[in-house]
Amino acid sequence: MPALNPMSVGLDETALRILKNRPLGHIEHGALDTILGGLRQYLCIVPGGPGTGKTTFMQQIADGWAIAGHPVVIFEGELGRDSMLAKSLTRISGGELTHDDMNGDGMSEDKRGLFEKVLDIYARSIAERMYIIPGEIKYAGMRKAIEEVADKHGEPPLVIVDYAQIVSLPQELRIADERIGLKLVASELRRIVDEAHCPLFAISSINRVNYDKQTTGLQAIGGCNMFEYSADLVMSLSIKGDKPEERNANMLLKKRPVIASITKNRYGSCGIVEFEFNAPAAMFTEIG
Repeated sequence: MPALNPMSVGLDETALRILKNRPLGHIEHGALDTILGGLRQYLCIVPGGPGTGKTTFMQQIADGWAIAGHPVVIFEGELGRDSMLAKSLTRISGGELTHDDMNGDGMSEDKRGLFEKVLDIYARSIAERMYIIPGEIKYAGMRKAIEEVADKHGEPPLVIVDYAQIVSLPQELRIADERIGLKLVASELRRIVDEAHCPLFAISSINRVNYDKQTTGLQAIGGCNMFEYSADLVMSLSIKGDKPEERNANMLLKKRPVIASITKNRYGSCGIVEFEFNAPAAMFTEIG
């Protein structure tokens, strides 16, 4: 336990930390950035149901962050580096270069030329600052990777964990009760933010009760309540629609309406921002 002192001890240093707590930068989505207060040292949990494009949403923010000159670390437990790169190339092309184009039997000469063009843009604007670590997300190795990137670039990286519920614990910490294991993961994510001074977004599954309902909010986070308690922000993604049939119809659209709901914000306001998710182009655009 720290020494018991009144606030007068170290008051100037404490006040200086407040003045230094400025955003590391801002994201391209202006309305969302205003609510988030820019990207700064905080833990944000991002729960969302099927079809909401959670990975694509966060990757678009990550690409923009790298383009702005900042480092990014993505712990990617579901997609390989090739799949993540393909999403970025599709987005850079404005949707002209599709997943089918890149994964079909063969590219036309025009499409191959476009592929080379957008790959060159990615190489020059994103690749040097983008660290995608695919496969098993190991609890023990996360902090070391983040610190290495911070040392190399001289600033804490934006960190994305995809997704929180599949972070792998060391053998000695693996226990029968999954909820206790998830509490350990949530606590470690909190410590990483506090000690590495980085913005960390952890994508989250939603619990079975809310899976089909597309319910957003604190009660929808899958696993255990510790994710909610540890987070500074909770930003849920959901398909727009008041009724199940409306949500289901919207989910089938190539350009579907998605709502980002900030339901917890320790340091600012809550609110919602509407997006159009152009799934074939791997791109989110704010509406309004």
